[in-house]
Amino acid sequence: MTYWPLLVCLVATCYFVGLIWTIQMLSYPLFAKVGRATFADYHAAHSRRITLILGLPLLLVFTSSLLLLWVRPASVPLWAVLLNGVLGASVWIMTAFIHAPLHSKLGRNYSLATMQALVSTNWLRTIVWTTQALLLLWMVSTTFRA
Repeated sequence: MTYWPLLVCLVATCYFVGLIWTIQMLSYPLFAKVGRATFADYHAAHSRRITLILGLPLLLVFTSSLLLLWVRPASVPLWAVLLNGVLGASVWIMTAFIHAPLHSKLGRNYSLATMQALVSTNWLRTIVWTTQALLLLWMVSTTFRA
């Protein structure tokens, strides 16, 4: 049995969990400390640089999650693979419809209220990604115990 898609998915998801917790606890709260005069440049640099560190892990999570539908270890129930996909998709839906628009708004206009909205709404994304990593850890442990 091929286990590599499950392991790749776990590693890439754990990477995102570390990243989202860093963003939640460090990056987003510090936006308000940058100051109005330099915020536009700071936010533009943040947006460019964060995109660079998302590309390959995003591709790995997406591809490995899809592959799990076809090469799922026998010990991993289908519901777990489907739930993994739903959790992953929900993060990207939240990103597209909540967080990207908030970042776009911040890129146009310095706003403490928008920064606070970014921090508060990002908690859901942080919890979902953490839950997805825990699910994948369970899937891996189930696979290697079998």
